[in-house]
Amino acid sequence: MRTTLTWAICAALLGSIAGVALGYWEARPWALGAASGPAAKADANPAKPVAAPKAEIVETTFNFDKMESGTTQRREFPVKNAGKAPLSIEFVSHTCKCTTVELNGNKVEPGASAVVPPGDAAVVLLEWAAKVPAGPFRHGATFTTNDPAQSRLELQVEGEIVESTTLYPAQLDFASVRVGQPGEAIMFVTSALEPDVQILSHEVTDEKLAEGVSIKVEPAKSEELPPGAKAGAKIVATFNPGGAIGPIGGSLELTTNLKNAANLVVPIYGNVRGDISIFGKGWTEANGILRMGPATTADGGSTRLNVAVRGEHAKDTKLTVARVDPPELKATLGEMKRISDNLVQAQLTVEIPPGTRPMVRAGEDQGGEGEIILATTHPDTPEVRLRVTFTVKP
Repeated sequence: MRTTLTWAICAALLGSIAGVALGYWEARPWALGAASGPAAKADANPAKPVAAPKAEIVETTFNFDKMESGTTQRREFPVKNAGKAPLSIEFVSHTCKCTTVELNGNKVEPGASAVVPPGDAAVVLLEWAAKVPAGPFRHGATFTTNDPAQSRLELQVEGEIVESTTLYPAQLDFASVRVGQPGEAIMFVTSALEPDVQILSHEVTDEKLAEGVSIKVEPAKSEELPPGAKAGAKIVATFNPGGAIGPIGGSLELTTNLKNAANLVVPIYGNVRGDISIFGKGWTEANGILRMGPATTADGGSTRLNVAVRGEHAKDTKLTVARVDPPELKATLGEMKRISDNLVQAQLTVEIPPGTRPMVRAGEDQGGEGEIILATTHPDTPEVRLRVTFTVKP
């Protein structure tokens, strides 16, 4: 009886051991098969790299060393596509209106773009005018690309502005001019080195401003020259404002006989007044500019101005918003309210809506300025211009 029980126990133990061994033997080939299946195929056929553009540029900053105040220079920046897919280049902004941008030989404004096939190159050209006093100079333009490794290009020109030729004063400033009444501005082009200064040609670059500006050039008398000047030419500019109220601005390009300043650029400024005036927070009448407070993308910002129409045509004058630049800026006119027979007012709301992308329009050296143009039915003043500066932070 005891012998039979012992054999039964031994048989059970042997059966369990055999079952475990068989289970291990059956599982082991399956594990080996799994290791040599899909994983082995993945290693044998690695993923192919995705074709992508690659922007290559030799220099992003050009040092021009020294240049004469009032002169202009140009520099090309070739951008090569060394990748395997088309490269897209978009012009985003420039730091100053004194810097113009060309893309593949065409003058462009922010938003312009070009597509460069693999192996080809685009040419960005910067032209800058030293319309500033002597001292350090640094300006440029910003571009974006679809190159994952270089999505932003900052192209800069830098150097020092010097003065051996002097613009005295440095601009043609008509100050405040009344509608229908001509204004005059005088300046001198002088040299501390040359015995004779001649203006060979001149041109007002803004077509609309050129219609109202006439230029006369004559030799400068010795008693009119500033200290240190050896010779000079006198420029007399006359401005007939027509009917547009608001700030005026542009440039006068001069060609001279001077070795160090063959081409000069003279800024033109002024402000036209009439029966229509503007007042309110942030508004400066002397230069026709509205300075808005800082805004954010989340909250936006706004300000309110009053537009007043005076005189015999006040009650019959209508106002409308004709144009706003940039389009992110919004301008809305309220109803005309009659204060008296010779005075009518309307509220002008200038708004940066919530959700507006970050941008800077804080002056010539900081992204330029915005502009609002009001159209009117006033017989002497068909247009009112407002310059606007603002900043939108993220």
